[in-house]
Parts: sequence; C-alpha cells; structure tokens
Amino acid sequence: MPKVAIIGGGITGLTAAYLLKKKGVGVSLHDAQDRPGGVIRTTRREGFLAEHGPNSILLTSPLIMELVGDLGLGNRVTAPGDVAKNRFIVRGRRPLRLPLSPGTFLTTPLFSLRAKLRLLREPFIGRSPADAEESLGDFVRRRIGREFLEYAINPFVAGVYAGDPEMLSVRHSFPKLHALEQKYGSLIRGQIFGAKERKKRPEAGKNEAGMISFDEGLQVLTDALAGQIGPGLKLGQGVASMRRAAGGWEIVPEGGTAIPGFGAVLYAGSAHALSSMAVGNGGSADLSVLSEIHYPPVTSLVLGFRRELVGHPLDGFGVLIPEVEPFAILGVLFSSSLFPGRAPEGFVTLTCFLG
Repeated sequence: MPKVAIIGGGITGLTAAYLLKKKGVGVSLHDAQDRPGGVIRTTRREGFLAEHGPNSILLTSPLIMELVGDLGLGNRVTAPGDVAKNRFIVRGRRPLRLPLSPGTFLTTPLFSLRAKLRLLREPFIGRSPADAEESLGDFVRRRIGREFLEYAINPFVAGVYAGDPEMLSVRHSFPKLHALEQKYGSLIRGQIFGAKERKKRPEAGKNEAGMISFDEGLQVLTDALAGQIGPGLKLGQGVASMRRAAGGWEIVPEGGTAIPGFGAVLYAGSAHALSSMAVGNGGSADLSVLSEIHYPPVTSLVLGFRRELVGHPLDGFGVLIPEVEPFAILGVLFSSSLFPGRAPEGFVTLTCFLG
C-alpha cells in the first residue's frame, strides 16, 4: 500500500498519522519545527505548569476519549470539578458571574432590565434569507440586542477566536446559530424544541461538552502520538512543494531533494503557509487567496501568585473582558482552579490572554 505524506505536525497531523498507521498505512509526517505538537506545548517550572497554547480539550465527540484510551493515557487524564461551570464577565470593572439558570438570569446585574425585556421580542423577529451573508455582530444585534453583543458575545468571541464579531460570518463561524434561526425562526424556540434532537446526537455542543487535560498538560497527548509514529516523524523538515509524479505524489523538503512514492498527500498545516507552497505540475495551483485569511495574534502570559495575594476566590473557569471595558487583556483563566498540579501548594496560577 502506498505511503501517505502528511505536512504539519500539530494535533491534526499527528492524529491522522497515528490513525493511518493503525490501519497499516505507511506514513511520513513532515514539520518545520524541531518538536512535535504545533501550538500545543507545556512547560513545568518551579512547580508551576504553563500551557503555551490551548489549556484543555472539549469532549465534543466520543472519538476523543477513544483516542486517549487507545494511547493508554486514561490514568493520566484530569478533569475539572464543578467550579469550572462558573464563568465571569467584567462589567463596570468588576467580575460578575455569568448566570446559568433562568432564576439567576433575572437577578444578575450583568445585564440591564431593558436588555432582559428585549429578549421577549426575540421569538417574534423574522429569520434572515438562508443565503444572506451576515456578520455575527449584525445577527446578535438583530435578534437579541446590542447589550448582549457587548457583554456576552463579544467577550466570548474574543476569548475563543481572538476575533471581532463584526468580521466573523455567522453562517460559517457559528453554523449552529444560523441553523437554529433557519429551522425554528428563533433562537429561544430552537433551544426549547431542539433539545430532544440534540440529545440523540453522539456529539456535544461546546456549551455542554465536558473538558479534560492531563497530569502534565496537553503535551502529554501530542508526545504520546509522536511516540507511536516513530521514524516516520520528520522534524525540522518543512515542505516547499508537492506535485504529482509517475505513480503518485512527491514532496520537496525545504532545501532538499524530491521524495517520491506517495499515494496521497495530506496537508495539516496553516492556511497562510499553504498559500506560499507550490502545488501541482508546471503551472502550480494559485493558492495565494489563502494568505488573506486573518490570523489574530494572541499572547498568553502565565503568572504565579501566593494565594493570599489574590482577593478573588477564583471559583470558576475564568473571566472574560468585553471590549467596551477599560482593560488591555482579553481574559484570564483560573488555571490552578481548573486542574490539579498547576501550582505549588499555597500558590495559584493565572493565564492571561492579550491580543
């Protein structure tokens, strides 16, 4: 069976290589970095654990735990306690708990009485044309009002995507929201009448999925995958081009000679890197349009403090900062409240995001 060349050694490329190898397919995974894992990287220093990239995995599919079990990592999984369900949003320079039930929603100071009453109109607002291109910002203002955009949607989008609701397509970035409106004519009706349908799905939505990490951070997973791939993992070897050749495909590493004999090539890198890669024979495919995809820069800063120096109980997942509030950060994860072993005894770890 012909080998498969995989370009990109992040979580996607590593998982693809592992699953293909399990099926008896030879793989050759190439990555320009000198370590596997892409943006997933964990550092342990003086008892503190810092994640350079993502901090947890959302269990949106049962396939995730199947992979973890196949790799023999079940005993290294850590899950957050009930505290993780609490989220905080800053309003008036203070972190306020995001309401989790109708009762707490009615009494929360996070939203004004006017904004709460505005929600009563939502079921009576007509749906947009199915093929209309609408930004998330326009969609939210139209259906539930500006205040929910500023103090619920904006901080969520900034925290998850480091993005701007005015630049994100609701159809493509949040297809489930778009589908709710199209099917039920209302987000509220969709939440009520779509509950039975959602329960039948094996996948879970992001708002209801559990989350996990590992005792020594997410790099445990990528290291385990890399270890299973073995000599097929080619680090420090970026790929400059790929093209069809006699009997299949060949790839050309940066500064190297062509490697032939692949039955297929799987690209698992970034869009902007693919935009400059030569693909095809002679007249290469023009992929320059991919360079127009915006990658917002984000910096994570991991801080450790003595517990008594932090006044907040840190009884939650973290706090998100709306753009309208006078702070220069997107949000803060209460890392040592989420998972054990993130800080030494008597200390806490906070992960701040700037972008």
